[in-house]
Amino acid sequence: MKNLKFLNEIDRTKISLAGGKGANLGELVKIGMPVPDGFVVLASAFEKFLEETDINVEIDAMWDRINIKDIENIEENSEIIRGIILKKEFPAELRKEILSTFNRLGASNVAVRSSATAEDSKIDAWAGQLESYLYVTKDNLLESIQKCWASLYTPRALFYRVERKLDRKQISVAVVVQKMINSEVSGVCFTVHPVTKDADQMIIEACWGLGEALVQGTITPDSYIIEKSTLNLVDINVNTQEKQIIRGGKGIKTEAVPEEMRKKQKLSEKQIKELANLCIKIESHYKDPQDIEWAFAKDKFYIVQSRPITTLSDKVQKQSVYKKVFTRDYSLPMLQVLYKGKAYNEKPWSGKRQPFLPYIVFVREDDTVKNYYDPRGMEWIKNHIKENIKLNKDFLNELEKQVNEKLKPIQPIYEAESPLSKEKLLEFIKNLEISYPWTETMWWLREMNGKLDTPSIKKLKEKTAKLSSGTDAVVRKSLMRIFPKIKDFVHVLLIEEIEAEKFPELDELKDRDKGFIFTQNTLYLNKSINDIEKKYGILLERENIDEGVNEIKGVGAYPGIVRGKVRRVMGHKQIYSIKEGEILVSPMTIPDFLPAMEKAAAFVTDEGGMTCHAAIVAREMKKPCIVGTKIATQILKNGDLIEIDANKGVVKILKKK
Repeated sequence: MKNLKFLNEIDRTKISLAGGKGANLGELVKIGMPVPDGFVVLASAFEKFLEETDINVEIDAMWDRINIKDIENIEENSEIIRGIILKKEFPAELRKEILSTFNRLGASNVAVRSSATAEDSKIDAWAGQLESYLYVTKDNLLESIQKCWASLYTPRALFYRVERKLDRKQISVAVVVQKMINSEVSGVCFTVHPVTKDADQMIIEACWGLGEALVQGTITPDSYIIEKSTLNLVDINVNTQEKQIIRGGKGIKTEAVPEEMRKKQKLSEKQIKELANLCIKIESHYKDPQDIEWAFAKDKFYIVQSRPITTLSDKVQKQSVYKKVFTRDYSLPMLQVLYKGKAYNEKPWSGKRQPFLPYIVFVREDDTVKNYYDPRGMEWIKNHIKENIKLNKDFLNELEKQVNEKLKPIQPIYEAESPLSKEKLLEFIKNLEISYPWTETMWWLREMNGKLDTPSIKKLKEKTAKLSSGTDAVVRKSLMRIFPKIKDFVHVLLIEEIEAEKFPELDELKDRDKGFIFTQNTLYLNKSINDIEKKYGILLERENIDEGVNEIKGVGAYPGIVRGKVRRVMGHKQIYSIKEGEILVSPMTIPDFLPAMEKAAAFVTDEGGMTCHAAIVAREMKKPCIVGTKIATQILKNGDLIEIDANKGVVKILKKK
């Protein structure tokens, strides 16, 4: 065959012919991996098509017109180029060859995926840039291939190429055609822990139905952490899934997951280990950490893609990397409470002191506070809670009694958010420190399997839902009333300074307000993260941000499409800076942000899920909302023009200020 090759005729040396995806699939077939049967329409077929129709001449002439700083310019040129490609008649010889090969494949439905010749290298990751089509039949096969060719010139692909100076390079696209796997379960595997960078841990994520739901970020998958050297399961995180993407009509559709399956674990322990073993073999063959897509149907696993993980640093770390858990504008006294409460000797879930210290670090910058945990400490806590539940059938009942008792002196106060006198405030802070190990356990139970929930535990979760934001509000309001002369800086006072009424000079308070690091019950000023890492021999998670992106993905919490200018509300200082109709962008909203949320046209957050504060308020106010973007506050700046498509969970950057 001139223009086509079956996967078993290709290996990873054939990227220039089969593209990154096609070459890697051929390589996987070569080493005996369970890859769905298929063939590749080679890049040479597309190049021949361009040449015979003179489209290549027209495209070359258009590169000089493309301006990546002008979204309308990119969209206009993209539409022109794709229109030219899609309108041209499919070459007769190639048509005959493809349809004949499709018949030999013996499949009624296939997956048709683009495979760029610069794809899936460590330098240029094209994941998500080009198009794929599922459940394609013989009737619409040629049309789908032509659309894959045209996707090399979508707005996002054009932007990606120009931004990475790939526009003038000879980049082509092959098309992979494979038997469609009607997935019962599907997902991804990272053969190195993407957060801790631990080379001996891998993560598998799994969802019901097709993996498109996971890729689109519309569901929260199960996640399983496996120790590669032993295949022991370090952690199993089961998440409720209410919707799935499955076969529907001539393509795919979204439908409800049956009630009895929604809270069920997607893969058994035996299946997790079987899949982990396959993925370890793939990593061993490539000698590099891999991002692997898989599918499971009729008691068999299939590997549908493998590529290098491009988001790891050059060196995979054996040292534990502290994970960023949340970002909130908490006052310094509240951070002391959180730290002391976590380090308190008396624990509801174990008499032992957890061994990973310092396992909590607070970094204030950009008018807000990032909170980092040692993930080993997090796993230790969860395992000890699970252990207590297994060993003591009355553990949850005892926990309920203890939490109710600890909440008695503080709950009415933080529910009312009423300011207190100095004496009452110090008493409130002391009671809060004592209660925190118990009330925090509610947070861990929220993170764990929902099967642990009893009606009484659910009530306790409701009681503690406002604990963090409410207690911080009490601290702030009380201090502003007690010390009106420094009300703008009371949020950076230490508890001991409040008690003694001995304050630093105003310049130091201003420095604290600009930024600090708090860990080991010690406040550090004018110290960088690198300084703290060196001092304690730790590493804090760094986000790998590509500021050139023009789309940010999250989870739609309330539907709607809105265009507007960005207003970052990182903390209390920016609450009243927002103007009517602007789009509020925040790490996560808190009740104090309500005045800003009333004015905003929509909300976008870095963190949170469908039950977070921003999502709940969005539904009450009926305003479009996207949560869980991870990077919105780092990419978006005040004045940027964006479009919120909360139906799809996508933020489009239309124009940078």
